[in-house]
Amino acid sequence: MQHNDLLIRFWGVRGSFPVPGPGTVKYGGNTSCIEIRNKKHVLILDAGTGIIPLGEKVLNERTNSNGEVLPITVLLSHTHHDHIQGLPFFKPAYHKNYAMYVFGPELLGRDIETSLIHAMEPEYCPVKLQDLSAEKLIRNFKIDEKLVIRNSTYHPQLFKKETVVDDVDPGDMVITSFKSLSHPTDGVYIYKIKANGKTIVYSTDIEGVPGGDEQVIQFAKGADILIHDAQYLADEYSDPIASKKGYGHSTLEMACEVANKADVNKLVLYHHDPSHDDSEMDKIEEQARNLFSDVCAGREGMEIWL
Repeated sequence: MQHNDLLIRFWGVRGSFPVPGPGTVKYGGNTSCIEIRNKKHVLILDAGTGIIPLGEKVLNERTNSNGEVLPITVLLSHTHHDHIQGLPFFKPAYHKNYAMYVFGPELLGRDIETSLIHAMEPEYCPVKLQDLSAEKLIRNFKIDEKLVIRNSTYHPQLFKKETVVDDVDPGDMVITSFKSLSHPTDGVYIYKIKANGKTIVYSTDIEGVPGGDEQVIQFAKGADILIHDAQYLADEYSDPIASKKGYGHSTLEMACEVANKADVNKLVLYHHDPSHDDSEMDKIEEQARNLFSDVCAGREGMEIWL
């Protein structure tokens, strides 16, 4: 990785539940997980089942890193199963030599650590959150805060958004968020990651509106990469018998409308419906290319360099 390189790698692109099998070989069947690399720091967006193979890769790197502690930051958009179900099986979380920082929203009056403790209680999971022996910090990420991840140190720091942080280098990551209420029941966090003069917006589990979601459009304005939920086909979304309206997910048309109005450079369709096999995903990608100039459907193993 060169000095100014920013890498986005997709480990899980499905929504709802994992779908392994011959019909999903091209796009993959794991649920939500994206890795962003900037020098030695690992930033992970969501902890669906895609985080499990990512953990294996991180461990291999740790073995070859001459004993250097590898810092890991996990940002959770929300705590539905398909965004946290891989966390108990993320192997670096069980290694004391790792430093793992987990940030996410307070939802339904419950802070993020309490939500994860509840999700890993004995009736649901064979291990408890406290059994994860890596050095860890778990705390709420408030919408009036920004997270700074410096390349000079592995410890992420939270500041008020309006705070001027003088010692931020161009290669450091600066992360902000806003809360969309379009996903049941208490919303979801949309994240913006800036580093090396580049901007990535992660907008999963969000339901579009006619004319485009103005809040998302403004938040993503001019972004280099917009990763946007596009779970449903238009006829699935509006099906008179089994409508998906109100489920908290978008169509490819909604995603493309946001990308066009936000004037982003590249759109990645994300959170694919588990019923959409590789053949269907090829068709979705082709349809999207008629609506936005630089668009692709996210695939496991896909890498984007900025």
